[in-house]
Parts: sequence; C-alpha cells; structure tokens
Amino acid sequence: MRNILIFCVLLLFTFAILVFVQPQWVAAPAKDGAGPLAIKIDPRLVAPEYHSPIEWWRTHHMDAINAGDFTEADCLRCHDPQTSCNNCHSYVGVRAIPTPSP
Repeated sequence: MRNILIFCVLLLFTFAILVFVQPQWVAAPAKDGAGPLAIKIDPRLVAPEYHSPIEWWRTHHMDAINAGDFTEADCLRCHDPQTSCNNCHSYVGVRAIPTPSP
C-alpha cells in the first residue's frame, strides 16, 4: 500500500512539473502591438480601400495573390517582410516572405 501511495505522489509531482515547465501560450501577432511578434507598418502610409475590412484581409490576402489580383512585389511596396509579414507567417507556420535586395 505504501508503494502505491509513493507512486501516486511521484506521478502527481511529475504531472505538476510538466504543466508548469511547458511553454506558455504565446499571444498572436497584432498590428501596433507590443513584443517581438508585433506587426509594424509605417504610420505615414494610409491603408488602401481594398484592405477593408482588415480582419478579412488578414486571413485572405493569399487568395488575392493566388487569384492574380496582386503580386508579392505589389505587397512589398508598403510592407517590410521582417516587421509586417514574417512575424505572422512564422506564427501560423507558412512560408516566410524573402526580404528584397536593395
């Protein structure tokens, strides 16, 4: 009986360690947010009308590129891949946008 009790206590202790040591939830990238995943877009640029509503655009921009409405080069006129593309792309696990050469 004592061995079962010791086993149960060790099992609970191990479980508690795993719960508290595992990586914690990471906040999703957000426009004008804080931290390393913040999406930064030059405030001098005005968002074009076709970016409205922004929530739709955020999840469907690749559909517009695949349909041929825009190219990646068009996007990169306003967006810096390192601060407004790849932080989101790495968060969701899709292909990173290469940084254009000057």
